[in-house]
Amino acid sequence: MSRRRSQRVLLADDDAMLREIATGMLEQAGFEVATAASGDGALAACAARMPDIVLLDVQMSDGDGYQACANIRALPGATVPIVMITGLEDPQSIDRAYQAGATDFMVKPINWPLLVRRIEYVLNGARTLDALRHSEENNAALLKLMPDGLFLVDRQGLITQRFSANRGLIRRRAAGAAEAIRLVDFLPSGLHATAMERLASAVRGVAAAFEFSLGGKRRGVRHFECRLLPKSSGEVLVVLRDVTRRKDSEGRMRRLAYIDALTGLPNREWIKSYLAKALARAERHKTACAVLFVDLDGFKRVNDTLGHETGDALLAQVAGRLRSALGYCRRRRPEDPLADNAAPQVGAQLARLGGDEFIAVLTGAVTPQAAERAAGSIRDELNSKFVLAGYEVSVTPSIGIALSPQHGREAAALLKNADEAMYLAKSSGRNQYRFYDDTLRARALLRSALELDLRAALGTEQLQVLYQPQYDARSLQIVGAETLLRWVHPERGEIASADLMAIAEDTGFICELDAWLLAQACADLKTWRSRGVSVGRLSLKISGREFLRPEMPIQLSRTIEQAGVEPSLFELQLTEAVLMRDASTVRRTLQALKELGFLLAIDDFGSGECSFNSLKQLPLDTLKIAASFIEEIPEDTGNLAIVRAIIALGRKLSMRVVAKGVHTVAQLQFLREESCDLVQGFLLSPPVAADRFVMLAQSSGPTTQTVRALQLASSPTEDLAEVVGKAWAGGNRTG
Repeated sequence: MSRRRSQRVLLADDDAMLREIATGMLEQAGFEVATAASGDGALAACAARMPDIVLLDVQMSDGDGYQACANIRALPGATVPIVMITGLEDPQSIDRAYQAGATDFMVKPINWPLLVRRIEYVLNGARTLDALRHSEENNAALLKLMPDGLFLVDRQGLITQRFSANRGLIRRRAAGAAEAIRLVDFLPSGLHATAMERLASAVRGVAAAFEFSLGGKRRGVRHFECRLLPKSSGEVLVVLRDVTRRKDSEGRMRRLAYIDALTGLPNREWIKSYLAKALARAERHKTACAVLFVDLDGFKRVNDTLGHETGDALLAQVAGRLRSALGYCRRRRPEDPLADNAAPQVGAQLARLGGDEFIAVLTGAVTPQAAERAAGSIRDELNSKFVLAGYEVSVTPSIGIALSPQHGREAAALLKNADEAMYLAKSSGRNQYRFYDDTLRARALLRSALELDLRAALGTEQLQVLYQPQYDARSLQIVGAETLLRWVHPERGEIASADLMAIAEDTGFICELDAWLLAQACADLKTWRSRGVSVGRLSLKISGREFLRPEMPIQLSRTIEQAGVEPSLFELQLTEAVLMRDASTVRRTLQALKELGFLLAIDDFGSGECSFNSLKQLPLDTLKIAASFIEEIPEDTGNLAIVRAIIALGRKLSMRVVAKGVHTVAQLQFLREESCDLVQGFLLSPPVAADRFVMLAQSSGPTTQTVRALQLASSPTEDLAEVVGKAWAGGNRTG
C-alpha cells in the first residue's frame, strides 16, 4: 500500500512476543514502528519524537496505560491519536480510557488481520480532526483581525455568543463599564428603542439594519452600521461594522458635489436645494426670502489681461469680502438644517453660481429694506480696490434683488427674476442694485421675441446699412464714413442700435451680422467705384466675439478679395475692452490684419482703461474719442482737458484722431482749434442710406441745412464761416 510518507507507530506493551508480531505485520504494511515495554518508556519516546499514532496497553508491569495516556496528553501539542489495548471489556474500563485521553480502544486478543485497517481508520479520523482544528484556529484568528463585531443575540437582545468584538466600538464604551451583555449596551441611549424594533423584525425572519455614531469633539466621531440577520435557531446574528471611512468619503464626495473648491462657498446645486427649503419654511411661517444675484463688473477684463490664475485669486478675495459684507447676518453652514424654530433675525447664505456670479439668500425677518441694506453692504465692501500679484484691481457689483412671495414662490422663478434685475442694474450703469418688477418680465419676453426676429431679418430689407460721413476738421470735406447697421422691425419699427448690438452679442449672432455688414459694405463700395465715385475710407466695428476667432483675419481678407476691393479702404474699429484682453494674442491678431492691408482704430477711446504703455505697443492708425467726452464741451472743463490730452496723445503716437458725436458749432470750433483730424456727428450729417451718402460724397461738403446753421452760428468767427462756404461751393449743392 503506497503512502505519501511512512507513518510512525509507537507500540507500548510489556509482552515481547506481541510487540514482535505487531511490528512485523505493521512494517509489512508500510508503517515505521517504534516500541516501548512500559508506560514510562512510551512517555519518553513521545517526548523525544511524537509518533503519528500510539498503541498503548492498559496493563503493564511498569506503569499502567491509563497514567501513560494522561501523561502523553499533557505533553505540549500532543494531539496524537492514542488507541488503548485492553483485555477488559467492562464499561468502567472503557470510560476510564476515554477520560485519560484515549482516542479509541481495541480488545485483546487482537484480531491481527484487522489491525492495519483499524490503525488506518483512526489515522484518517485524526487527520480530519487536525484539519478541522486548524480551520477553527484560522477562523478564530481571522475573527480577531476582523474590524466587524459578530454576535449572536436572543430575542431579548442578550448576547449569547460573541465571535468578534469591534475594537473601535469597545474602546468607545464608558471607561470602567462592565463588559456588555446586551446589544443596546453598545448603542447611544436614543437608539435603544430603534434597536429593539429592528431586533424584533429579525426575530420574525426579516433582516434589518440601522446606523449610529459615537464619540465627540475630543475623541472624534466614529460611525457604525448594525445589521441584524435572522437564523433558523430563532437567534439573530448581529454584525457591527465601523463605517467611519465610508462616511468620511461620502462627506468628501458631498463637498465635491456641493461646495465650490475655489471659494469654499456652496455651489449652484446646493443653493437651489437650500432656497427651495427656505421658501417652503417661509411659506409655513408667513415670512419672506430674498435672493441677491451679484455679478462682477469688469471681471472679464481682469481675467483677460492678468490671466486666469489672477482671476481665480480675485474671486477668492471677493468671496471673503462677501462674507464680511453679510457678517451682521446670522451665519449658516451648508450642513446646518433649516430649523423651523429659527430666530426671527435675518439670516444670510452665500453661494457661487459659477464664473463671476454669486448668490446671497436672505431668510428670516426679510423686508425690502433688509435686502437693500444687504445689497448696499456688498457694494460698499467690493468698491475698495483689490491687490493681486502686485496689481491694484477694481471690480464693482451689479446686484439684482427678488423677494418672495411677490417676485416668485419657487426657487427657479426667484433666481431667474433676480438675474433679470441684475441685468437691469448692469445696463443702468453698473455698480448698483435693482429690484425686480413686472416690467422686467415684459422686457425679457420682448427680448426673446426680438432674438428670434433678428435671425429671420438677416438677408431681408429689415436690416439696412447706414453711413455716417466723417469730415476733415479743417476743410470740412468728406474723407470717409462709419458703417452702421439699422433694423426696421415690421411691427415694432426701428430698433435702437444699442438693443440690436446687445441682442446680437448675447446670442452669439454678432459674428454673422459682422460678416453680413462687411459683405454689404463691399458691394456698395464696388458699385460706387464702378460709377467713378470716391467715398474715402469706410470704418467698420468688429465685435469682441468676432475678433477672438483665430480665422477672422483670413475670412475678412477673403470677403474683400472676392468683392474686388482693397483692404486699405477699410478701417476696423475695436473697443478698449477688446484690446485689453490677452496682450500677446491681441498683438498677433492686429499684426496679421495690418499685414493684410487693413487700417486699425481704437473706438470710444477714454471710456476704458487702456494705458499709454499698452497703446504704444499696438499697431493702430486711429484714435476715436468717445462721444461722452464731446457731449459736454466746452462747458465741462474736465472733458475739455481729457479731449486735449487724447488729441495730444494721438499726435505723439502719429495716429489720426476722430471726434464722435459733434452736435454743436462750439464743439466743432474747439476741436478745430485743438487740431483734431476728423469729426463726425449730427451737426454735419446723421447716418444716411447708401444713395444719400453717395450724393453727400459727390458734393464733398455738409448738407444745406448744416451749411446754413454753421454760417449763422459762426458769424463772429470768419475762419469757420469761410471754411463752410468753401466746402459748400466745392461740391454739387445737394439738399
